[in-house]
Amino acid sequence: MNDEKRADLITHLTELRARLIRGLVYVVLAMAAVWVFFDPLYRFMVRPVRRPLEEFGGELTVRMLLEGLLVKLEIVLVAGVIFASPLIVYEIWAFVAPGLTGKERRVARPLIPAAMLLFLAGVTMGYLLTGPAVRALLRFIPPETAALLTLNDTILLLLKFYLAFGLGFQLPIVIVLLAKLGLIDSRLLISRWREATVGIFILAAIITPTWDPITLTIAAIPMVLLYMGTIAVVKLIEAGERRARRGNDSLAG
Repeated sequence: MNDEKRADLITHLTELRARLIRGLVYVVLAMAAVWVFFDPLYRFMVRPVRRPLEEFGGELTVRMLLEGLLVKLEIVLVAGVIFASPLIVYEIWAFVAPGLTGKERRVARPLIPAAMLLFLAGVTMGYLLTGPAVRALLRFIPPETAALLTLNDTILLLLKFYLAFGLGFQLPIVIVLLAKLGLIDSRLLISRWREATVGIFILAAIITPTWDPITLTIAAIPMVLLYMGTIAVVKLIEAGERRARRGNDSLAG
């Protein structure tokens, strides 16, 4: 390795270290803010579980002395990372972007905010579905049986539930990226809509904690609509690329 390449490598590593440190600082500051405002955040988070529990005469319980502290640390860590994620994504983008071509930057730039918005939309959908899902599961409790849910298990389930919906709503981003790379097109997406719908319902069955058909359908319909809407987006992308090719051909002629 010559001196110029070694200097470039050191420069990149120095920049990477600086951005990693800034990302860590963002997470720590976000975690500190969540710690300060933990009580209202916790009440908001468990509200979809607490209300159905109260209807069935149940309650959240703590089995171990340290369970409350562990739950608080779990929520503070996950919420801190989520709240700091826009700044972390910016740091990643600022580090990676100089190495991309102009076309790659044009493709990736609008996908980043879209992915974050879709993630928030997915988490919101998961939050709205939690209440009906918990209520459906509580109906299976036998008579004269109290519903005592442990706090730690419930919080972990909620975090996984919200995260699963957030990731599930990334489907349009994946489809658009594959279309941009030329691996799929709108004709393929349209011809495979039945298989895609079945796959979405299977995914919804996996990420929802109940096989209740109403909850399952409510969870799957938004993702099916996202799939259909993504087809329209891919069609617009293809139309734009065709116009660009015709313009280039006319200039070349």
